[in-house]
Amino acid sequence: MIENFNVRKEIFEDTQYETLHFELTLDGKEYQGHYKDEEVNWFQMQPDQENHLMKLEDLEAEVKKRLREWEEQ
Repeated sequence: MIENFNVRKEIFEDTQYETLHFELTLDGKEYQGHYKDEEVNWFQMQPDQENHLMKLEDLEAEVKKRLREWEEQ
């Protein structure tokens, strides 16, 4: 279960290289990544390197959903 979710900033805002930087807490562990072109790229440590109840595919689907909601604001 995602406990905290935050979009930190847009990198290269208003350019073709625009990327969203996000961070989240999952089961007490913090993760960060970038989101661009409907793709989630994780920084180290990556969620799939830990033994979480939430599958990576489900986590990435939730991240994409929350980022779309953030963009609509």
